[in-house]
Amino acid sequence: MRIKTISLRYKLMAALTVIPFVGLTSFLILAKTIFEKDKIAYVFDSSLSVSKTRAARVSSEVASVISGAQAVVLSYRADTKNLADTGTYFFEREAKFEAFQLYAWNAETSSYERTVDLAKANGKKLLSGQEKTVQDLVAQAKNRAVNVRGIETSMDRMLLAARFGEINDPRHVVAIALFEAAELAQVFSERGPYLSFLSRKEDGAPVFMTPDAGGDWGPEKVWAELSRSNAPEGIAEIASTAQVPYLASFSEVGVADLVVVSLVDKNSALAAVEILLRKSSWFFVAVLGLTVFIAVIISRSLTYALSHLSAATQKVAEGDFGVRVDIDSGGEIGQLATSFNAMAGEVSRLMMETAEKARMESELATAKAVQDSLFPESNATIGSLQISGHYVPASECGGDWWYYCENGDKVYVWIADATGHGAPAALLTSAARAVASVITMGDPLTVSECLGIMNRAICDTSKGKMMMTFFLACIDRSTGEMTYANASHEAPLLLHKWQDPDSVPKRDDFFALNQVNNPRLGEQSGIFFKEAQIQLQPGDQLVLYTDGVVDVKNPEAKNFGERRLLKSLAAQLTKSETAEDALSGVVQEIHGFRSEVALDDDVTLIICRYDGANSAVEPVTDYEVQAEAVAVEAEVSFEAPAEQVEQTVTDVEPSDTEGNQGAA
Repeated sequence: MRIKTISLRYKLMAALTVIPFVGLTSFLILAKTIFEKDKIAYVFDSSLSVSKTRAARVSSEVASVISGAQAVVLSYRADTKNLADTGTYFFEREAKFEAFQLYAWNAETSSYERTVDLAKANGKKLLSGQEKTVQDLVAQAKNRAVNVRGIETSMDRMLLAARFGEINDPRHVVAIALFEAAELAQVFSERGPYLSFLSRKEDGAPVFMTPDAGGDWGPEKVWAELSRSNAPEGIAEIASTAQVPYLASFSEVGVADLVVVSLVDKNSALAAVEILLRKSSWFFVAVLGLTVFIAVIISRSLTYALSHLSAATQKVAEGDFGVRVDIDSGGEIGQLATSFNAMAGEVSRLMMETAEKARMESELATAKAVQDSLFPESNATIGSLQISGHYVPASECGGDWWYYCENGDKVYVWIADATGHGAPAALLTSAARAVASVITMGDPLTVSECLGIMNRAICDTSKGKMMMTFFLACIDRSTGEMTYANASHEAPLLLHKWQDPDSVPKRDDFFALNQVNNPRLGEQSGIFFKEAQIQLQPGDQLVLYTDGVVDVKNPEAKNFGERRLLKSLAAQLTKSETAEDALSGVVQEIHGFRSEVALDDDVTLIICRYDGANSAVEPVTDYEVQAEAVAVEAEVSFEAPAEQVEQTVTDVEPSDTEGNQGAA
């Protein structure tokens, strides 16, 4: 049976049942897994803490015995090969000592000989039959300064071998102390949740151990599994010979080559998880049964109302927009019925609005085509000057505008940004383009005169409701002299010809043309604009842009920013042969950063490259000398960074010409 033929009622019942079933099952599995991991981590942490605590206890006990043995050894007289009375007295008073033997090195026989043999009543009995163990401890003193062994005949006694003196010192001695360790034996005999044993690291043989601490495979094999890590402490999950899982931890004592191992039966530790799972299963069954009951009721009430809505929509599909549904139901179904009735009444109006919208979109497309004609060719070479521009509007029509034109040896480069974007801003740029065409047709005007005329036109056009930032540069192709004026636009950047092919320019190597700044066009009439001059050298590159470039956002809502723009320009301007290549590289980085994110503002970027004067003008290479001369001539006092061209600021006074009157 295909799904399409199944009734909506049964689909809803299945969905309302299957979804809770899958969710609850996933929750049970996830909860069991998480609780198991947390429980195991807790057991490991507790087990390691127990191992470390007991290791510290053993270390303290052994250190105490070594200290007592040292006190006895200090009274030893090598000439008489006997102890002084203080040593014997200390041995008798030390309650832990049961027996004490001292072995001195005999250089003639190259062996140890026993020189002192002290024992209390119980000590003699305990030492009987331990001769081989004692001899092994004495022999091992060559390799290990401290060694410990247990006594099979007494579970609360230990043998300690301690070497005093370096092995190559003929006067060194080895002390064998039989001491009582009832407290340690009690610690390791406690059954509790942890099975622990104290073993020797070399062979895993136990000194003390909890009953059944070795499981069904013995402490030696347990330690063989744990010792593979070669770490002073650690945790591991191991399995016995009978494949019983254990959670194990170990910690080295730090003396006498001893290690403490603690074991916890994993199945016992996770018993609480099984109890939780069993109780959760009963809850799962109860919730699932309640879900099925609710699904039956809900699916029936939903499908009854939806069947009426389905019949009404069929009539709408046939063109009957006067149909209405009368469903007395609350919640989303009632809202759906109300929405359907409203929809039927609005369809006709929407169809009319759609036709009107199509007409407006057609007109807007025409406006966009007209505005595109306001811009020049993207790339041009005018004598020794290369110009390359890029423009992307934020909507169908934008408020940015750029242009270039020539008048004799003068090349004018225009860039503007109207407030806002869309059709109103586009109309303002159209007015600017028209004015620019007019004022560059006659004799060349100064940039301040051009901006004065442009300002009057913008004021008359926008009536003070819209304004425009503007930057205009006039470059003399024959001399490389550039005059510019800025009307609150972003300051363009100038980069002198880069001489070091192994490096890229830094922020301070870019010279901002911000020596003059005038009010925005359209802000007020009757003003004149200040202008500045700068001498371009062969290889200099000029970058003009609008604020939309640095405001480009990426999918993370971060701005492209001035810092990233400077970094991109530094790389592209130095490695590109032409202005077009440099602009293409920067634009690619901006588009890659943007990653199809909608623009908040129009983006305009222009790169001009000056390749040298057309006439035989001697190139000026000493920027500092030139800057100083210009500054003195203009009587302007300002500081300039090394290797930067200084600018001359002049106030353009009103003249009698019509253009100058507009600027004034």
